[in-house]
Amino acid sequence: MAEDQAAAVICSQKNWHQVICCNSQAHAWGIESSLSLSTALALCPDLITLPREIESELQSLQRLAVLAYSFSPIVIVDKESSQGLWLDLTGCSQLFQGYDSLLKKLQLQLHYQGVTACSGIAQSPLAAQLLCRKYFQTQLPASSALETIALSKLALSNKQQQNFNQLGLQTLADLQALPKASLSRRFGVSLIQTIALLTGEKPCTLERFRPPTVFHDLIQNPQGIYSKESLLFPMKVLLQRLCQYLLARQCYCREIHWEFQPLMGSPQTLQIKLSGSQNNWSSLLTLCRLQLERLELPRSVEQIILHSDQFVDAPMTNSDLFGDLYSPDKDHALIDSLNARLGIDALSQPVLSAEPLPEQAGTIKSLGNQASSKHLTHIKRAPQPLWLLTEPAPVQERNKQLYWRQPLTIISGPERLCGNWWQSEQQRDYYLACDSKGARYWLFRQTYNGRWFVHGLFA
Repeated sequence: MAEDQAAAVICSQKNWHQVICCNSQAHAWGIESSLSLSTALALCPDLITLPREIESELQSLQRLAVLAYSFSPIVIVDKESSQGLWLDLTGCSQLFQGYDSLLKKLQLQLHYQGVTACSGIAQSPLAAQLLCRKYFQTQLPASSALETIALSKLALSNKQQQNFNQLGLQTLADLQALPKASLSRRFGVSLIQTIALLTGEKPCTLERFRPPTVFHDLIQNPQGIYSKESLLFPMKVLLQRLCQYLLARQCYCREIHWEFQPLMGSPQTLQIKLSGSQNNWSSLLTLCRLQLERLELPRSVEQIILHSDQFVDAPMTNSDLFGDLYSPDKDHALIDSLNARLGIDALSQPVLSAEPLPEQAGTIKSLGNQASSKHLTHIKRAPQPLWLLTEPAPVQERNKQLYWRQPLTIISGPERLCGNWWQSEQQRDYYLACDSKGARYWLFRQTYNGRWFVHGLFA
């Protein structure tokens, strides 16, 4: 569909077809919501009609709810009519330096998402819905317009509406001027409950939105995508949605999965493992593009799926002495780029383990099989050299004088280390020694046979 074509979304009920919404081109022809399809086609014979898809609307509302969750901790999705969201902005003013600033930032985020929204602002969800304007408000109203709500907008029975007209009651202010007891006797308890919901006297009991624990989103292209470069834009959109989800949940992702489905044939998958935490869509897109170069894709991709369920909590942001924010993501950018080109098993790193013996405490492991060292207990020990000998070198003992290339003198020690006691006990007493020129050596003595060895050299 071209951008300059008039289009409208149609809702069909039995033999009745009605316009739900339309674009600006259709509006220029005089088409508005609630018009019948026949009237709309009479005004614009070339009008493009699209059927209403409730499921797609709910999915779009869920995505917008994730975005709104970054502005308010209380978000409610209108699942019954799938017409909008409710945000409770109470208590969010200080974080965004005022409600007007919050509304402007929210409008900007909606603009980035390509969403045209209208809004209503009031002290209760129902009142905000009834006071909804045809544009997005970026300022709080100076005064409450609750009393001006027309009674015809309330979801009441036709009989009640007729009674209002006969009594000359037109607005909510007219109802509030009457005693509640007489209103309850004449119109029933349901009207009193509706008024309580409008004024905020009765709290809203609708279910609050909570971001799902798993991210899963997709983009369909019925015309098909035939090149890898053409895939980058929908992948970028999905990654931006993922990062919006991560921001709402205040977490980082450690792994993402792509699936490229053709119309016919088997889909291709792509898995991105991250060495560190990530929530930057541009960095993720760069890594995905590197791995996409090595992937053999179907001839035509018609559906792109992004899935992620590996998340970690976002750490507290630290600042250095001069106030600059420290970002740990930069430390992992090179590692992730190399992994994308060479594979996760092509790189390795030194890993600290809980073994007491020095030659077993540090090992080299693949990045794809990292060992966590966060539970290691840091014990205060005597100074140890950074570099160890590949194999401990025997030390001679001549007339109670230790000799390795030249005479050695004990400076401090011993420090006993014991390992593998459940298999074969190995006890070593470590000492710090030096020679006549002041060079430092790290020696140990085996307790079961009394032999001496040089294990490391200090700089």
